[in-house]
Amino acid sequence: MLRLVELEAHADKYPHQLSGGQCQRVALARALVVEPQILLMDEPLSALDARIRRHLRDQIRDIQKTLGLTTLFVTHDQEEAMMLSDRIFLMHQGRILQQGDAEQLYTRPVGRHAAGFMGHYNLLDARQARPLLGRHGEQGQVALRPEALYLVAQGRDPVKSAELPPNAGPGCHGIIRRRRLLGNVVRYEVACGELLLNVDVLNRSARHLLDDQDRVVVHADLDEVQELGA
Repeated sequence: MLRLVELEAHADKYPHQLSGGQCQRVALARALVVEPQILLMDEPLSALDARIRRHLRDQIRDIQKTLGLTTLFVTHDQEEAMMLSDRIFLMHQGRILQQGDAEQLYTRPVGRHAAGFMGHYNLLDARQARPLLGRHGEQGQVALRPEALYLVAQGRDPVKSAELPPNAGPGCHGIIRRRRLLGNVVRYEVACGELLLNVDVLNRSARHLLDDQDRVVVHADLDEVQELGA
């Protein structure tokens, strides 16, 4: 069991000699040693720093697969839910809002709460979004993932402009209000008339970056528009 949770080298240590991540692995080993049919884990990674959390998350997934163990994993972290689960039950105020695999919940949320939890969706009034979407959507709300939006620099700079998808909307003119570097992704906040949009772009290199106050045209992939209703 110690080999399974990578603690063989720490077998003789006392709890106060272990790190937070190692203590969590001890707790996991104690739960697994009785060979349970179902394992319940209630936010076991919430108190750990990001690097250790990522490592333990991958380790828990590997152990699940190795043992073929049904696991109920409770979390408020969208990334953990998507990485660790074969099937996700998204709950709000004690009710199941949506269930399915990670791809279904992330790309096809059934409502505002689902879209808000599963991604950094742009939640837009359909009427206000007409300049961006054209005739797609007449009432209620629509949801668009930041990576389903594309920026074309004014003047169509071939380096800084995105290649548009086949079913791109007509687009709306906007101004970049803020740029945030998120590692391999750049998130732009773009003002387009009444809309304030988050647009995620792959961080290729510094020469591809757009600057605050740059003028752009924002296009949406109409195949990725999720209508949420009224």
